[in-house]
Amino acid sequence: MKKNILLLLFLLIGNLVTQAQTRKGDSEKIRAFKVAFLTEKLDLTEKEAEKFWPLYNVYDKEMMQLHRDERRSIKKRIMADGGLDNLSESESKQIIEKINAVSKEQYETKNEFYSKLTKILPYKKILRLEVAEYEFHRKLIRKLKGEKKETKK
Repeated sequence: MKKNILLLLFLLIGNLVTQAQTRKGDSEKIRAFKVAFLTEKLDLTEKEAEKFWPLYNVYDKEMMQLHRDERRSIKKRIMADGGLDNLSESESKQIIEKINAVSKEQYETKNEFYSKLTKILPYKKILRLEVAEYEFHRKLIRKLKGEKKETKK
């Protein structure tokens, strides 16, 4: 039960992030903010940065694509069936299985990325990256919540 709640929370957060990115020009701003944020937090040497950023950019693009594909697929499936309340138990099970399959693929993509990272960064910086990405997403969500409050006033 907790796993499903966490998964739904993850999808909701991902949806908020994606909504922010779909606004014209916002995706570039978010990307620039993320690069600056990670650069500051990781304190990469010039040599590390040369190898890190191309690898990270590919990884980040793959993860975003997996997330988008999953979200589109699930949304399309739910809408085709007339909404969440109209899904049968079997259809709901298939959607959960799809979510789990994509989560597994994301996990494997992340493991492969970290495996490559260990060849160019010390483990301490890899751990900093993990923490920095988490902090970045939290900061982004807080900013989005703040923007929503401002537009409601």
